[in-house]
Amino acid sequence: MKKRIVYNLNGVVCIRQPSDWAISMMSCGGLWDEYPHGYMDVQIERKIARGMPKDTARRYARALQFGGCTTAEALEIIRDGDCLGGTAIELWDADDVPKDRWFRDAWKRSHNGGPIYVDLEKAKSVQMRHIARALRDARRKREAALLAAPEYDPSDFRRKIIAAKSVEHLRLIGDEVFTENLETA
Repeated sequence: MKKRIVYNLNGVVCIRQPSDWAISMMSCGGLWDEYPHGYMDVQIERKIARGMPKDTARRYARALQFGGCTTAEALEIIRDGDCLGGTAIELWDADDVPKDRWFRDAWKRSHNGGPIYVDLEKAKSVQMRHIARALRDARRKREAALLAAPEYDPSDFRRKIIAAKSVEHLRLIGDEVFTENLETA
């Protein structure tokens, strides 16, 4: 089963998707076999220069070059190297990560970890951006086709979004906007 690393960083929910290639390299090794002697040390120094702790950088590079890691060990190395500064770091099955990314910028979770939820106030801002972009794009398409732009009142959408009491209600407002105003685009 595919795994994801879920963590918080500066108030944002982050999701890392370790590649099969990276996990395979940490199992088999040999990433820099074709490079001159000392190339792995150069890579370690580059990682340290980007802020990775020395021990983590060494472990990461050694795993890529020499392999020998189980999948669990590879995921741990990737977590330690790629989630710097993160908190509430957890390993999740890919199926447990929300599929609906519409309100991705409004995702939140406890500072201790746990499930992802949508922050309603942030979701309102996200929905306003989505609607503004969709209306702008529809206007541009119609203008390019030399058609009259549809009449709409952005303040009406704004009022509806501000009054929304749930994420589901926000989604309905979005559906209303996209079907009413964009079908003619």
